[in-house]
Amino acid sequence: MHPNRIVDASSSRRLFIVSLILIPALALLVPACGRSSDEAPGPPPRAESRPSVAPEARGFEVPGQLIFAKSADLAFEISGEVGEVHVAVGDVVRSGDVLATVDSETIRDLRFAESQGLYQIDKLQDDLDRVLGLESPDALIRAQAEGDLAKAELRLQSAQDKLEDYLLQYDVDLGSARKAVADAKFMLDQAEDAVSDFADMHGESFAAALARRSTARTTLNDARDAVTDFLPLHDEAVARLESRIANVETLLDNALDDLRDFDVDHEQQIASARVQLAAAESRLETAQDAFDEFHVMVIDGRFHSLQDGQTFDVVRFEALQAAVDSAKRDVGHWETELSDLEAGPKEVDRTGAQATVARLQSELGRLNRQLRDELVGPDQTELDRLEANVLVAQESLDRAERDLAELEQGIDQLKLASLEAGAQSARLSLEAAESKLARLEEGIDQAVLADLNQQIVTAREARDELAAGPDAAAVALARANLANAKLDHNEIAEDLERSYLSAPFAGLVRLVTVKPEDVITVDARVIQLVDPTDVSVRGLVEANNVERIEVGTTGSVTLAALPDVELDAQVIEISPNAKTERGVISFPVEFAIVIPSGVTIPPNPGLVTTTVRP
Repeated sequence: MHPNRIVDASSSRRLFIVSLILIPALALLVPACGRSSDEAPGPPPRAESRPSVAPEARGFEVPGQLIFAKSADLAFEISGEVGEVHVAVGDVVRSGDVLATVDSETIRDLRFAESQGLYQIDKLQDDLDRVLGLESPDALIRAQAEGDLAKAELRLQSAQDKLEDYLLQYDVDLGSARKAVADAKFMLDQAEDAVSDFADMHGESFAAALARRSTARTTLNDARDAVTDFLPLHDEAVARLESRIANVETLLDNALDDLRDFDVDHEQQIASARVQLAAAESRLETAQDAFDEFHVMVIDGRFHSLQDGQTFDVVRFEALQAAVDSAKRDVGHWETELSDLEAGPKEVDRTGAQATVARLQSELGRLNRQLRDELVGPDQTELDRLEANVLVAQESLDRAERDLAELEQGIDQLKLASLEAGAQSARLSLEAAESKLARLEEGIDQAVLADLNQQIVTAREARDELAAGPDAAAVALARANLANAKLDHNEIAEDLERSYLSAPFAGLVRLVTVKPEDVITVDARVIQLVDPTDVSVRGLVEANNVERIEVGTTGSVTLAALPDVELDAQVIEISPNAKTERGVISFPVEFAIVIPSGVTIPPNPGLVTTTVRP
């Protein structure tokens, strides 16, 4: 209170008290003044006995109540049941200590809803990033959008290339058709010329027949000479056979060695496959453990402490899943490979090696038989072959002489008919080529051209839509959905925070009104917390004593709950407003008290008495 206000209040109280004293005195004086002069005065008042000690020197007691300057009535902001109460009356708590909670089922539901809200926010954030595309702050989404735009560019280029290829192919087909017509005309001319020239060519054919007969005679003479010269070549054939036998024996030895090593190589392959399978299984176990640990973190809600702007690590989640899938593929591959190897060597490989050995053995046997035959004498088979060549040459000579005899008889009518049939076939080919050329010269197929142009328009629109950036309406909708999800999550987070009743400051529990399983309503007080280090005493000082004190007057306070402790007190405020109770006029007075070290004010102090020492 301001010092001037205290002085004014004190002056008012003094005037009020003086009036209370003077009014009765004046009432006594008025009758005396009204008497006549002849009336004898009454006997003088008798002096009252007074104590030997002046009243101002004695102290007086003021009943009052303890006032905690700092207190808080704590209540849950959500309704439900009380789950746990962690404090009792008289407990000293620190700021932030959890004093009580709602039931565990409500907390569990709120935590689950909060986790689902975080998941929904992440999902809607991803949706917004995908809608933003090239404008997304997410580098991965932005790269994907750039990839989509590049693909759209490629699709547009592909559509344009298809049109160019179609036009180019039309030009090529038109040129090919024109060339085909020209070739068909040339072939028809050739066929017609062949028919017309057939008679002229008869003489040339006759001359050619004479030449073929001469050649056949030369061939027959050469064949006969080969039979004559065969015997001196026998020794050279034996030497060649011995050289070939040595080569085949070397190849056979190598093939047998490969076949013997087949089983040893197979066991080594099995051992290697088992090592690879064990390594793949170890990689799979490591990848699966990492994925499971990350998944458990998501389920347990360890991401609840994420600050604003942070999101669930989707990239890491997908990378862990990809590692597990890759390890599973490796395990499957090596399990299949090991199963195939443990089933035994591939029969086709063994069969191939055995077939090589059998072939070389057969070849070696054949060469040895030829060598034995050569060592016995000339090769009768070769001699028979040479003699057969003589017979063939003789047959060729006979055929040449027959052809010559036929030509000597005149033009071959069958040949002429064949040439005329060739000319007719050439005419049909020319007609087909001209028909195809006529269709092409009518122009490009407009339906195909329209379809190709539409593909270009569609591809260009898709490309332009991606290049133009996100659709404003889609972005607004995605952002609104994300904002709504965040609001819902914030409400759930606030409800979760409200499910815990925490101490707003360090203090003393003065009141607890609930116990576990009690039903609570919103804002119903369940705990009262006070600061026991900042207390004062309020009391009513009677009017006859209020003039004896002023701000700063000292005294002592005793509490019924602490009968052996006396606390120093000092007047800090005197109210100027009097109160009348049961005919007694009193003034409210507040005393500051000093709490000694080691003394704790109890939550319920009982009767509070202040002894004032004026």
